[in-house]
Amino acid sequence: MIKKIEDNNIIYAKIIKASNNYAGSEFFTDNNDELQFGVINREKDYKTGAHYHNHIKNKSKKIDEILIILNGSIRVDFYNDKGTYIKSTILNTNDTIIIYKGGHNITYLENSKLYAIKPGNYDKTTDKTRIIGANNLDLIIEED
Repeated sequence: MIKKIEDNNIIYAKIIKASNNYAGSEFFTDNNDELQFGVINREKDYKTGAHYHNHIKNKSKKIDEILIILNGSIRVDFYNDKGTYIKSTILNTNDTIIIYKGGHNITYLENSKLYAIKPGNYDKTTDKTRIIGANNLDLIIEED
């Protein structure tokens, strides 16, 4: 099951819980997203067939980042494109989140290690806009 973070019929993120058991090849992003993310679960001796991927030069406009929680626990607070708080969710070891749009804040609830995947090129000085006044919220935390 994929959990969606939505507000006014706009998808801000998809969460893939570690407890999901997928067979074969399952992609969680839409086919038209520039960055594809999925899980591949194959049996011993399975072969994909020799191939290469065509490189297409573009900057993704549909996925902000993908976070894979290798260990630990985090809380993610979501904001719409105007900086208004939507809700929060907690992710644990082996959970994954695909963030499509809007703003987000991550609070590390314990020592944690994450993989972060972002469309490139990344410029620390121009690729983020800070949301002012986003602290001290009355949190709405969604449970599984």
